Amino acid sequence: MFMPSFLRFYLVGCLQLTTTLASLQWSPCASNPAFDCATLEVPLEYADPGNGALAYIPLTRFNATVPASQRKGSLLTNPGGPGAPGTSFVLNGAGEGISNITAGLYDIIGWDPRGVGSAQPLLQCFATGGEEYAASSALPAAAEIAYGQFRNQSYLPFYNSALQEFDAAVGKLANACAKYNSSALYTSSTAYVVRDMAAIVDALEGTNNATLNYWGFSYGTVFGVEFIQTYPDKVGKIVLDGVFDAAANAEAYTSQLPNDQLSVRDAIRDLESFCGQVGATGCALSTAPGDLTPDLTTRLVKLQESLSTRPIAVSDGSFAITTRIFSAFVWSFLRVPTTWPLIASAVGALEKGDGNPMAAILKASAADPPTNPRAPATGSLAEWPLQCVDNAPSSAVTLADVTSLVFNISLTEDTPLLNAGLTPLSFCRHFPDTRPKLPNLGASNLINMKANSVLTEQGTHVLIVNPLHDPVTPLASAQRLHSWLPTSSQLVTRRGPGHTTISLASVGLVETIRGYLLDGHLPATEEVHDLSQLVFSPEIQADTLTPAAVFNGTYSDAEMLLLQSTYQILLAFLSIA
Repeated sequence: MFMPSFLRFYLVGCLQLTTTLASLQWSPCASNPAFDCATLEVPLEYADPGNGALAYIPLTRFNATVPASQRKGSLLTNPGGPGAPGTSFVLNGAGEGISNITAGLYDIIGWDPRGVGSAQPLLQCFATGGEEYAASSALPAAAEIAYGQFRNQSYLPFYNSALQEFDAAVGKLANACAKYNSSALYTSSTAYVVRDMAAIVDALEGTNNATLNYWGFSYGTVFGVEFIQTYPDKVGKIVLDGVFDAAANAEAYTSQLPNDQLSVRDAIRDLESFCGQVGATGCALSTAPGDLTPDLTTRLVKLQESLSTRPIAVSDGSFAITTRIFSAFVWSFLRVPTTWPLIASAVGALEKGDGNPMAAILKASAADPPTNPRAPATGSLAEWPLQCVDNAPSSAVTLADVTSLVFNISLTEDTPLLNAGLTPLSFCRHFPDTRPKLPNLGASNLINMKANSVLTEQGTHVLIVNPLHDPVTPLASAQRLHSWLPTSSQLVTRRGPGHTTISLASVGLVETIRGYLLDGHLPATEEVHDLSQLVFSPEIQADTLTPAAVFNGTYSDAEMLLLQSTYQILLAFLSIA
């Protein structure tokens, strides 16, 4: 009998899932009895499920608030990372926030992807928490390089030396992770996670034919894209928010790094624009000190450059703010515009020679050492090997390739912050070429339009959302994904910066997400929504990373609930960052 190619494609994916329907035993969570917790047993090695080895996937549920007769099922969510614990995400506010946005019609489900959080086995690089903490502390936040010197030929030897030092330090961790060879190392890639997701929705609904409803953020969009290609017949309503480029993610990290930088410069411009609009009463960087140029990018470049020769010591003598620390600091918080009032104060103080405000933020954000250094490691370093096992092998990438790539992208994209995102490339080029037995699809069944054919035939549609100036997952990635799903997806964006759309609330965008998840409604054409949340304002408390949100207009009670719930999801992100 003739079988269409797209039908063969998705049947093969379905047959890779274990046919035994697992059951879940829910009970009140120990950390918060208002939530339910359960653990799902799945095969550790999906390429050989008959060997009996198991992985244990923790789940947390925020229950639907409507009567059972009105319930729309379960909605899974994942905050990305890779390696972020989805259970904590739901427990720390995302469960309630997403439930508010979806009118309480879904059970909101978070899970810890295999290898991370409370999942077992853990993807560990060391046996003990003490070793893990020491390795994390030794991992450089960025390279000690100053973008402002890149056009100075005499600086090149210092540049090459700094990247060599950085690369060698990151390589030590890569070698340690590979040597430890955790049983989760090659069984925790995206191909395995999506099979867990299929098992989760089947167990939740008690049927092998359950469909996935999902809101995935950042690296969580990689899970969504892989699921769409592997199980297109199981796709329900899927929101992909802050699209991580699936095609680049399946290649060596030399392909991902250039893509990551596409909107960094735009985000810096937004910081400068928002700051200038509100003036000194709302933004500490609005006025340049002394004879400095008012252009913010130039000021950041000059500050980065000066720190390379004159680090600024903090008053207690514990450390000094160097180029490495400054670059990582600005790059990290550039992703979260709601933190910009505090960050502007810290950078403004640094321009005047005071490193104490920045040091205070760094100390408050730092992980505490383990109380028992001999206790088992927690898997807190899993994000680095997870990126490698999803990427193609990078061992052929040379240090000369890295130095050339960083140099050229920095100049092309006019950004002083590239080196702060360099760690995955250095890590993966030192990582073995070994990959999981079950390979990721990457974007292979998107590029050939197979996924689009199946989804279109079923009448299934995906909602893709992205900020215009996301400095981590640029709009270009979302546009590319939409082009691969031309008749089975819609792209909706919001103006401004921030990583994923929940980093700054937009009432128009969240109403679009709500309408899709409740009724399957999608706009007929691409939409661009305005921001509803202020970044700088005299009303915003500027001495905290988590100030109360301030919105830019008069909104109804229903709209305010959507806006506040968006911010609640962001706070859950920050709590697990």
